[in-house]
Amino acid sequence: MKKLESSYTVVKAIKSDKKDVLRFYKSQQYSARFIGQDHCYIIKVDNKIIASALISAGQENSNSWLLHALVIDKSMRGNKLASLLIRAIINNRFHNQALVKVICFADEKLQQLYIKNNFIKYNETKQIATLPDEFQQRLKRYQMKNKNLCCYFFSNDNPTLLDK
Repeated sequence: MKKLESSYTVVKAIKSDKKDVLRFYKSQQYSARFIGQDHCYIIKVDNKIIASALISAGQENSNSWLLHALVIDKSMRGNKLASLLIRAIINNRFHNQALVKVICFADEKLQQLYIKNNFIKYNETKQIATLPDEFQQRLKRYQMKNKNLCCYFFSNDNPTLLDK
């Protein structure tokens, strides 16, 4: 029997969790890397990671962060754990900051997840042009490998997510 979403707790991973986090991604056939100024958030059950996501600051001095490597254990999908992780990251990481921009690149089939969590699809050329250059370049590289990859954008100047 699966637990209800509310019975899970998101915690910020600590340095000693790094090997377990990388092992989790490998077990899910997902290639994840820490890219600098990373913060990892995980959900564990019986001391085993069942969900993980990374949020990384850009190299440019901006308020932009990249949400990436959001992966849920295959056996635990359908429990709204991705939404739980997204809300926890945004609420905990950026609670008192004036303006934060969170960018995520994800397959188009995940659009409903991001829209439901107050991201907007950000794929028009003029929208992409407003992203920090490093994220624009990263998106272009990733889209060469996955044509269905979309950009999703969240800004905390829309307080509705923070109120949930």
